[in-house]
Amino acid sequence: MLGAIFFIGTAGSGKTSLVNSYSEFLSERSVSFAIMNLDPAVVTLPYNPDIDVRNYVSITKLLQEDALGPNGAIIAAMDLVVTFLGEIIKEVNEIQADYLLVDTPGQLELFAFREVGPLLVDKLVKTPKLSVFLFDPVITQEQSGLASLLLLSASVSLRLGTPVVNVLSKADLIEEERLEKILSVFEEPEGVIAELSSKKGLMNTLASRLIENTLELANLSVPIPVSALDKRGVADLHAEIQRIFLGGESEDVGVSEQEES
Repeated sequence: MLGAIFFIGTAGSGKTSLVNSYSEFLSERSVSFAIMNLDPAVVTLPYNPDIDVRNYVSITKLLQEDALGPNGAIIAAMDLVVTFLGEIIKEVNEIQADYLLVDTPGQLELFAFREVGPLLVDKLVKTPKLSVFLFDPVITQEQSGLASLLLLSASVSLRLGTPVVNVLSKADLIEEERLEKILSVFEEPEGVIAELSSKKGLMNTLASRLIENTLELANLSVPIPVSALDKRGVADLHAEIQRIFLGGESEDVGVSEQEES
């Protein structure tokens, strides 16, 4: 196995859709992969998971027999996953694939900030691993939201101990002018920081300092605009994943977005 890829992001950012789109990209190029679903509360999936956490923990049982509320049941289910770690690792070891795509729970904090996330990342595979962090375009509409996502991306890297590939999800829904504005925060942060600093208000000051300090200290990658709907950017995402896993080398599995145009 070349490595495991953990898809992480805030609720509604499009993790499951991107996992499905990326798996189709790999399948079209005859690259072997396996998919793990780590969301115990999901009802339907666009793909057939090779490993499914729902086979180990039951949200229905926790809701009905243990009389837990929806949030409590999901938290309890994720905590219970730790007790089945040995069985899950055994399933992973039995799979022969180049890539393991891990679809994490809808609520980021259930995976990244509870025991199960760092433990799974550490123990699941011995091969290289990385996280794909999804920037939700809805949250990035405001600079304060973008600053918050920058912090979350840095926190995921710190908490899980993996390289992070940032992607801007649902790129098909973002106007070109707004897309350029978001990317400029990474490519030419001085302009955005100066713009925010010139505005009055505590939130603008806080956002400018968070952006400046996070980019300086965390060395975050420029988000790759991707769309699970029309697959734009998926080839570029794969190229970046290969670069990390293969130390700069690249497999011949397809052309880049620029070559396709």
